[in-house]
Amino acid sequence: MSNVQTVTVRNMARHRYLVYLIIWLCILFPVLYFKICDRPVPDNKTVNTSENPVHKYKRTMSRIDYNELTEVCNPLHMIQHGDEGDIGLLNNSLTIQGVIILTRHGDRGPMNHVRNMADLDCSMEPDQEYNDYTKFLQNIFFNMSLQFLGPFHGYPLYPLQNNCSLSQLTPIGISQMLKLGRTLRSVYHPLLSVSNSDDIIIYSTKYRRTFQSALAFMYAVLSPNVLSKVTFKESDSYSYCFDHCACFNVNSLQMKIKQSSARRLKGRRVVEKMLKRIHNVVHLMSSSVRVDPYLLRDSIMAYVCHGAPLPCFQNDCITRDNVEQLFNYIDWDLEHYAKHGLLRKYGLLKSYGFALNIAMNLLKMVSESKPRLVLYSGHDLTAQYLLAAFGVLNAQTMSPHYASRLVFEVYRNNTVDTTYPGRDFYFRVIFNGKDITRSVAFCKTRASSWTGSSIYLCSIESAIRFIHDDYFTTFNASNYKEACSTRS
Repeated sequence: MSNVQTVTVRNMARHRYLVYLIIWLCILFPVLYFKICDRPVPDNKTVNTSENPVHKYKRTMSRIDYNELTEVCNPLHMIQHGDEGDIGLLNNSLTIQGVIILTRHGDRGPMNHVRNMADLDCSMEPDQEYNDYTKFLQNIFFNMSLQFLGPFHGYPLYPLQNNCSLSQLTPIGISQMLKLGRTLRSVYHPLLSVSNSDDIIIYSTKYRRTFQSALAFMYAVLSPNVLSKVTFKESDSYSYCFDHCACFNVNSLQMKIKQSSARRLKGRRVVEKMLKRIHNVVHLMSSSVRVDPYLLRDSIMAYVCHGAPLPCFQNDCITRDNVEQLFNYIDWDLEHYAKHGLLRKYGLLKSYGFALNIAMNLLKMVSESKPRLVLYSGHDLTAQYLLAAFGVLNAQTMSPHYASRLVFEVYRNNTVDTTYPGRDFYFRVIFNGKDITRSVAFCKTRASSWTGSSIYLCSIESAIRFIHDDYFTTFNASNYKEACSTRS
């Protein structure tokens, strides 16, 4: 009898525990459901069509106007037509044969985790062009094949977040590239009959920000029908080194250049102390062992370029004066950096593969009359290395801002008819709207002023001779392998 009672008590206890468990689960599941539903849904689609972009980017909070500090951000009103294209109308004596363009991506989030990053507003009030562009992307996503995007067909086509994402393109960056594309289209569209996809080559490094920048830029340059027929190509390296990436000397040269920069900072103790303080306030994972002024400027730009309040930490706040001091120091340092004796050697080794690829496209423009338009979508260092290799060394070229452009214009002289291929072809180099042809090392003694004008041209022959014959003379070497193993 006692055994029966014991079993009965145990069964009642189990039933009671089971009832408690059911009640507890009934309470827990609804709570978990609402918690999960309250989280943002991960973006697994390339294009989001559930939200109107006009409503998505509306903001009620007014932004801070940093005035002259925003020059490093390259705001939309600064993206304007410069020296590009003027020569094409010179007495009909020249015909434009093709254009090679290197761009830096548009505005992006910071490279490091910065304080209050979740509160940074990287959105913008979209204009009609931006809305048309997002509609175009939605159309190709749902109604067309994405195979023309090549290795990028699985990438998001444009940034969706209002908040600044680490190192990712922002809606402002998209607008910069649309503006740049529209600006250059107004110059080159009457001169270039680009209507066939075989006339166009598009390269991008394998980063989301450079791909999205290339897509926005080319949308503004080409008709949607032509753009959707061009296959994007990928570069594994941000320097576009292609088959010439491994070089022993590169690391040695880079170390020496960085050591020189560190010595300059140590020579200005007051500035160094201030930068360490800013570094500790701005960065979430701060370390005062070594401060990189350029990385610090990149982090500060996340606030300045988006009109956000400067951060505070432990009763210490960054001021506008601090930002001006940082930017002024970098302007001073860039002047010295550009004069470093090893910088050109460094650029030559980093950009050899890129220079070869450009030379190949120049020769095709001369011999085959195509491609007509080549785009390389890259980074600030992509342009810095190439310009250093070409001997164009100054503070502006060593620190290209967002949506910078380096343009090579190829022209044919209609007044001569030579039997030697290439001798009647010339080119100009234009950086951010300014003609820098006479600053290119292999053009200084060979660039000639065009009759009756202040426009200077450099022969294609000079560029090919430099890249194939004279590229490694500064290393006392005859090829890339020798230059990479010779002590500098």
